[in-house]
Amino acid sequence: MKQFLFGRYSAPFVALGGLVAGACLASTWYINRLQSDLARAVRHDVARLEAAEELQIGLRQLRFHTVMAAAAPSAARQNLVDDDRQLVAAALAAARLECDAGGDLRLLGAIEHGYLEYEAGLAADTPTSPPTPTNDSLIRWADAHPVRGLLAPCRALADRQRERMADSLARSETQTTWAGRVLLGLGLVGALGGLVSGYATARGLTRRAARLSVRVQAVHAQLDQEVGAMTVEAPGHPGDVDEQLDRVVGRVKEVCQRLQEQERDLLRAEQLAAVGHLAAGVAHEVRNPLTGIKFLVEAALRPANPTPLTAEDLQLIRHELVRIERTVDALLDYARTPPPDRRRHDLRDLVAEAAATARGRAEAKPVALRVVAPPGPVPAAVDRDQLRSLLTNLLFNAIDAAPPGGEVGVRAGTGPDGTPTVEVTDTGRGIDPAIAGRLFTPFATTKPTGTGLGLTIARRIARDHGGTLTAANRPEGGARFTLTLPAESRNDSGMTNAPPMTHQ
Repeated sequence: MKQFLFGRYSAPFVALGGLVAGACLASTWYINRLQSDLARAVRHDVARLEAAEELQIGLRQLRFHTVMAAAAPSAARQNLVDDDRQLVAAALAAARLECDAGGDLRLLGAIEHGYLEYEAGLAADTPTSPPTPTNDSLIRWADAHPVRGLLAPCRALADRQRERMADSLARSETQTTWAGRVLLGLGLVGALGGLVSGYATARGLTRRAARLSVRVQAVHAQLDQEVGAMTVEAPGHPGDVDEQLDRVVGRVKEVCQRLQEQERDLLRAEQLAAVGHLAAGVAHEVRNPLTGIKFLVEAALRPANPTPLTAEDLQLIRHELVRIERTVDALLDYARTPPPDRRRHDLRDLVAEAAATARGRAEAKPVALRVVAPPGPVPAAVDRDQLRSLLTNLLFNAIDAAPPGGEVGVRAGTGPDGTPTVEVTDTGRGIDPAIAGRLFTPFATTKPTGTGLGLTIARRIARDHGGTLTAANRPEGGARFTLTLPAESRNDSGMTNAPPMTHQ
């Protein structure tokens, strides 16, 4: 009970904790993902900004060193110009890899086009120095230098990268603020949910304790047979309910002990009644043959006018002795069923033998006995004698249940899963509902002279073979008894694990 209460009242806490934990995990994962995306975007913006600044610095150095080389030509200054040209080419390649936006690509395309025209002019030996290196001509030549026109798009490209990086940082700050608010809200929701759940749990426990106290007192009053004197009070402490439960449990134990004693007494009475019923049935089954035998023997032994025993009398005595022997054998079979000697047989043969045994009884009533069997064999590993006894018992019961002119059917075959089955049906009144629940229990019978052991022994034989025996009423009238035996097992090579089939 404590585990039940714990599971019931801890479920809201567990559910709430799971929801809050799931929300926190989802929020953390989402925030980490946003931060990772922002960090990746910022790194990309920084790389593009560095590429734009490197290009701008390279163009400035190229223009400066070109002017210096024009003012005072020398091999060292020319080498500096060549290095700057390589630096600009590398910066253009890096910027081309980093820039992917439409506006960036347009600016970069204009810079690259202008620089390629400048390089083409150098390759065509276009004069790059003034004819007379005076100050005025040098200044005019420097102002008209092609590289100067490329600095404006370089600055625009760098400004675009700075703006984009500022936007990324602002977005990161906004998302960080939003994430903090979400986590704070989750914490407040968790705390508020804990308070609400705790209040609801405490209220529920209080109400449950009050109802439990009422029930405990009611049970206590009922056990004491003093319901009118019951008082209903809410428990002041949970321990009060435990004490009341302990008292009720003690009283219940006493009542259970008395009930167990009564059940034992009833069981002994039922056993005595069953033994008496069995004794009455056995006495009836044995007395009738003995009475006939007694009359014949007394008639042959009387001093006056003795009647000698004829061959017909001897046959009658033998028949009655066989009847007594059959009754005794049924009792012995019920008391101790020998283990089955299972061998592989064809169920069609066993059904035919049982039908041949029961046919004389069917013709005497008269009842039509119909046997249905498939064209192929129905193999089963069974004890031949025990199974034939089981089938004969079922057929005798069906013949006794069928009215004169009725029909008894027995069918052998296999089920959908390949299990061997035998069905015995009749056109009688069906199974009496008063005895349907204990049809296979010992001493249960509707026959005036029956012992009620036949179906009990039949089901025991079926279970000893690993099968089942069931009974049910048919929709069209009459009863159906179904024997289902286990299918033969097969090994990995497909061979049947059973002895060879025998025919007798």
